[in-house]
Amino acid sequence: MPLTETDFNSKRRDVLRLIGLGGAITFLPAGFARAATNVTAPEDRAVYISASAGNHDDFYVSAFNAQGKILYEQPLPGRGHDIGLRPNHVDVAAVERRPGLYALILNRHTGEVRATLKSPEDRRFYGHSIYSNDGRYLYITENDFENARGVISVWDAQNGYKRVAEFDSFGMGPHELHLLPDGESIAIANGGLKTHPDFDGRTPLNIDTMAPNLTVINRQTGEKLYQTRLKDDWHKLSIRHIDVARDGTIATGFQYHGGLNDEVPLVGIWKPGKTDLHALEAPNTVQYRMRQYCGSVRFDASGSVFAISCPRGGVITFWDAQNHTFLTNIAAPDGCGLAATNRKGEFVGTSGLGDGWRMDALNRKREELPDDSLKSLKWDNHLQRVAT
Repeated sequence: MPLTETDFNSKRRDVLRLIGLGGAITFLPAGFARAATNVTAPEDRAVYISASAGNHDDFYVSAFNAQGKILYEQPLPGRGHDIGLRPNHVDVAAVERRPGLYALILNRHTGEVRATLKSPEDRRFYGHSIYSNDGRYLYITENDFENARGVISVWDAQNGYKRVAEFDSFGMGPHELHLLPDGESIAIANGGLKTHPDFDGRTPLNIDTMAPNLTVINRQTGEKLYQTRLKDDWHKLSIRHIDVARDGTIATGFQYHGGLNDEVPLVGIWKPGKTDLHALEAPNTVQYRMRQYCGSVRFDASGSVFAISCPRGGVITFWDAQNHTFLTNIAAPDGCGLAATNRKGEFVGTSGLGDGWRMDALNRKREELPDDSLKSLKWDNHLQRVAT
């Protein structure tokens, strides 16, 4: 559905025509601090950051407050994907969607560009990054396309984001990665997809031989600590997105590269070192609505509920992390971005149609964020909540 043309949107595009895409300019510098002074409840002071897009191949990192009011937009040279948050620091990392050539380090309060990272010629960024808990190192998923293997690159944030190491991801097509609660281990979703820039960098070249896995490595040595796979019959289930609860439980969403009507699970849960990955299924009507595609995964503040978005099916699904059961679903047209609020069972979601919602999984409620400025952009697949 096309977005409504707003005065705000027109103003943004007029300025972009003057400066050209990629200019390091910040719009609507309302700032987090000013937004925070008008409200007192922690959740009302929350700020959310996501990659976004306009209507004319113009791309941004954008922040909005709990009411949906856009605080700034920072133009990007190409489509972004997820945002990595540096603990106790203003930096955030915006990594280009795969096959990405750049990552920008931005000031989370203003969008100001603080550093630019470029992938080596024989690598491509894969859209996701995380920082170590002390904020010293940034880890980015990459594709070593000549050798058809996944790589985790390591960048020293304290020394000008110098690339200092790279580790094997122990799989092909690594996508999302997260620190485990010990702060020393990194969980990696190896999607199993072989791609190459000569074939646009996104077209899967190995559907028949896919071998996705979830792997945990030591963040300092790169040593493989744990790994799990799906059974052979499900080898076309690309493991793409994950989130980690405070007890180390990993929830994951799959993207299926087989038939639309094939009966396969789309959700899994795993605790490294204890059990195999446990596949979960929703009731048949919901399972079909998921359209074989999960977009993002997020635990709530309690760690007892996790949400998985299915933008192609226009639905957000919610799951009980302790009992490994389906809870409920809420309609969300093209909804994909998910962030937990500070309340049990509650999430903020965004959509590629410009919508923003607050969703209560326990009471199956959805309400629109009240400020319409959010609707001037198309929100990309992932959403991060920033502590204020």
